Amino acid sequence: MSIIRKSLLSMAVASVVAAPLMASAEGFGTISANAALTSDYYFRGISQTNNDGALQGGFDWSHESGVYAGVWASNVAFGDTNLETDTYAGFANEIGDFGYDVGVIKYNYNDTSSHDDPVEWYVNGSYSYFSAGFAYSPSWFGSHDSSKYIYLGFDYDELPMGLALSASVGKSFGSAYEVSGGSDYDYIDYKLGVSKDFFGVNWDLSYVGNDLSSKECNAYGYAASKGNCDDRVILTVSKSIDDVTSSSAGADSPISANIALVSDYYFRGISQTDNDGAIQGGFDWSHESGVYAGVWASNVSFGSTNLETDVYAGFANEIGDFGYDVGLIKYNYNDTSAHDDPIEWYINGSYSFFSAGFAYSPSWFGSHDSSKYIHLGFDYDELPMGLALSASVGKSFGSAYEVSGGTDYDYIDYKLGVSKDIMGLSWDVSYVGNDLSSKECSAYGYAASKGNCDDRFILSVSKGF
Repeated sequence: MSIIRKSLLSMAVASVVAAPLMASAEGFGTISANAALTSDYYFRGISQTNNDGALQGGFDWSHESGVYAGVWASNVAFGDTNLETDTYAGFANEIGDFGYDVGVIKYNYNDTSSHDDPVEWYVNGSYSYFSAGFAYSPSWFGSHDSSKYIYLGFDYDELPMGLALSASVGKSFGSAYEVSGGSDYDYIDYKLGVSKDFFGVNWDLSYVGNDLSSKECNAYGYAASKGNCDDRVILTVSKSIDDVTSSSAGADSPISANIALVSDYYFRGISQTDNDGAIQGGFDWSHESGVYAGVWASNVSFGSTNLETDVYAGFANEIGDFGYDVGLIKYNYNDTSAHDDPIEWYINGSYSFFSAGFAYSPSWFGSHDSSKYIHLGFDYDELPMGLALSASVGKSFGSAYEVSGGTDYDYIDYKLGVSKDIMGLSWDVSYVGNDLSSKECSAYGYAASKGNCDDRFILSVSKGF
């Protein structure tokens, strides 16, 4: 979703300015956050990521009256489109033992025209362990025809050993599913899953699928050859926090989560998303000894590669007032060969408001040559009005940056940012860039024509929990 188009970016900045007034108003409501890593993003029985993994999550605001609104995002795999960001609003309440929910959702995708980003209205009801719902869109994606969806669900959380069972069946129908020649490609999707809370996170294993044939799958716009319409087993690890202002929530859990929506994913001064938005986040495990390990992910824009998933481990501790951190990180990208996913070793230190670090990789991405990175940082969180200042400068160098002809494309990147915690979320505005020319940017493998190496402002909203 192009959540980070200019108009919405302006709205987000305006909300930062207005937030202190809203937060001070009694009964403003509650903001929650959620994050998930899943082995496949399926929507109504069909894979949206070519049977590959996904990072998902978002933020929700709810009021005691029943009014709510939110934003949710996931990486997707539709050619140049790699990010879906859904915005929604509605009203949910109860009448006796019956719960109901009515609302509207806007599906947004980066790198598509607005008429391909449909609006859908929905009404859902629940009673005991059962639920049902109906959704309607007057113009469903590229078809510009109406779509309807009905579903029935069952959720039972009283199984032995703390297990919970979920099952659902749904049907997609309407003029959007009538293809040329008069064929009707209405279809049914289904899901059967079991989940359990373990180590402070929820683990879900589900079997999902649909009744589409390969021909129907292709006619519907998905690639049957990639298994997008095949039945599959999906593993999802997720965590949520009901109130982002509650700092003690989940404090006893050995695993923490983090989620962020950013206007651009930059890495060492260079955009990884063609100056478009990103969803980022992951999970971390830490031990009181200082040992830690984790996983972090973000959508990216490298042709058919749309997801970066980094795994890392290390040891962090203190000697007096000096903090140190040593470890390694493995960068992983979907749809690439293993030798293009490098390993990097790092050592970082901090003292007072200052930090410094060094990283080394023996084989940096497709170059198969060594890379080195040094950086200096400054973080000061004692500014007026609860503002925090951050600044950093780094240098990338080594044989990986020496191109044919002996030219040396070492480069420097920099960042200057200000952040503030508002309503339990961290809001950050930063100016980032580098000293690469357009020629050097292109030689380094990035598209200078898309502004990937240009200086830029970046807005991020994040939460760790």
